[in-house]
Amino acid sequence: MDEIKLLKDLLNQNLNNPEALNKIISQFENKLRPVFILEVIIELLQTKKMPKHTELVLWEKAAQLCEKIYEFRRALGIYKKLYTLTGKETYLTKLEILKNLKVFEKLKDLLKKLQLSKEDLISIYNESLSTGKSIEYILIEKFKVPKDKILESIKNFYQVPVFDLKDLLKLHKVQQALNIKKSFFIEKLCLPFEHPEKHKIILVCYYPKDKESIETVKKILQLTTEEPIIGFAIKEDLLEAIERYFSDLTTQLGFEDLFIEEVVEEPEEEIEDTSAIEDSVIVQLVNKVIEEAYVKGASDIHWESLTGKKGLQIRFRIDGDCFVYSTIPETQKRAVISRIKIMANLDISQRRLPQDGKIKFKTKDGKVFELRVATIPTIENNEDVVMRILGGLNFRTLEEIDLREETYEGFKKILSLPYGLILVVGPTGSGKTTTLHAALKYLNQPNKKIWTAEDPVEIVQEGLRQVQINPKTGLTFARVLRAFLRADPDIIMIGETRDQETAHTLIEASLTGHLVLSTLHTNSAPETIVRLLNMGVDPYNFADALLGILAQRLAKRLCPHCKEPYTPSEEEIERLKREYGNHPVKPLTEDLIKNATFYRPVGCSKCNFSGFKGRIAIHELLIPDDDIKKLIVKAAPANEIREAAIQKGFLTLKQDGILKVLKGETTLKQIQAVTVR
Repeated sequence: MDEIKLLKDLLNQNLNNPEALNKIISQFENKLRPVFILEVIIELLQTKKMPKHTELVLWEKAAQLCEKIYEFRRALGIYKKLYTLTGKETYLTKLEILKNLKVFEKLKDLLKKLQLSKEDLISIYNESLSTGKSIEYILIEKFKVPKDKILESIKNFYQVPVFDLKDLLKLHKVQQALNIKKSFFIEKLCLPFEHPEKHKIILVCYYPKDKESIETVKKILQLTTEEPIIGFAIKEDLLEAIERYFSDLTTQLGFEDLFIEEVVEEPEEEIEDTSAIEDSVIVQLVNKVIEEAYVKGASDIHWESLTGKKGLQIRFRIDGDCFVYSTIPETQKRAVISRIKIMANLDISQRRLPQDGKIKFKTKDGKVFELRVATIPTIENNEDVVMRILGGLNFRTLEEIDLREETYEGFKKILSLPYGLILVVGPTGSGKTTTLHAALKYLNQPNKKIWTAEDPVEIVQEGLRQVQINPKTGLTFARVLRAFLRADPDIIMIGETRDQETAHTLIEASLTGHLVLSTLHTNSAPETIVRLLNMGVDPYNFADALLGILAQRLAKRLCPHCKEPYTPSEEEIERLKREYGNHPVKPLTEDLIKNATFYRPVGCSKCNFSGFKGRIAIHELLIPDDDIKKLIVKAAPANEIREAAIQKGFLTLKQDGILKVLKGETTLKQIQAVTVR
């Protein structure tokens, strides 16, 4: 490079003029990267003879450049040399600071991008010292640095494989490690694993270059035959892995058992062995998984029997996505499934047919909730179990279900009417029950008699008379609804309109002076009208009875702890406009976009580094006027009803979602993932 050659020439010409050297270097700091200037200075110091005072100036400049590029160990060495040569106290102070800052050198690639000041690093170091948290953890928590970026920087520095907690949970335990005290591994911050495919021992450490500690661990584990792979994990991930590794449960939650028993062909008519079912370990295991799923906010627990005798995989569905939580060894698979069946009052000997049941579960701290349990036979004479965690005792108010102001006022208006039919629609798991109970909370007054029929009763409210549907005994929605009409109701809520009989009775009830609320599994508000007409309801009665239809979906909500504002590109703005479409009454104006603050996901420990935490509801509310009621009577198609509603200000699910993107609550990608129009 011409600039580097020019710098060399100028420095060579001014070796007797320290002031000029300083000025030249300062000028080139704006033109060249610090690392190039440092190389030129070091080359000069090693190849040229110069006066002592010039040498000191250049060494000091080299040390400052090392600090600038976060090479603190190298800076430390230079300042030691300068202190030896001059005895200046200022260099001694530098040495004290750099002794602490050298721990950051493993993150130098990342720090160069972040451009954190020395003061920031000193603050992080002091916080780490006082709290016991690692510097990596503080960078993630306080500075919102993604964990994968930290691991990438450390991988480049140490040149070793890196692991986060999810990676560690996929590795196998080393049997001999289980005979050693947990405290030993906590002290050394080093834990052995066996790679499931490479069949090599991996020592995952927080200090991968601490040869003394690694040799001690190798010696204790008697790893003499083969040199282990050395890897790195953040301190907090490693400590969590150690806790799971040495869990009191013999199943070792979070890790697959290293030794899976030999595959023995089982006879198809295998008799279920129940001797281990009541074993306290199995009971503890199932309880721990259920409780942890509840604490993590999972909606479902999937117990999946893996083929080839690989055990029982457990996955949680959280915020709509499934995550692998743990794998239970093959030896305990049957006992675990049988324990679940006993809890749900199912037949433990029946593995050829699906079964369903319920569990009432109480956590250690006294919280009670229900689980809906379904078993399904799978290949290789296996069985899967899926548990749906029902809502417990908590419910939300209308103000808490993410309705935009306009939708909120419209929904409140139809709820305040004395009679008629209100429908809340959407696919399974879209929050329909939560919305219905928020509506009932709004309506729940001492002067009102409210009956509800639900399957299952997920949310309990004082003041409601709630009935649990049980089709096995003939207690169906239609039958209960007919009974409600003889029980002096003001308001009726039917959990789901499943058949023609229920639909007919709902409309009759709403026309005879009752406010009726129900749900339906349809994709949008206009399509709901067509669905009910196709079920054979009378279009005249339906048009008269219908007060409104609220359709909804759940999209991932940006984590409030780590989301970051950004300026979208022109292409993104155009895509946003294109997705919103041309609305004749409520267009997406330039002012709306200009005044919006756009956010994107980052990832932190609060959201499991996904960038999203919880879900946000998006809605479309269709309140039929005379024109739309005429279309219902005509049995018009859904697209015709939608177009007529849009002309009157109706917003679709996608348009409502985009307005929530502009509020910084989610992203366009998440809205696109749950909506079609």
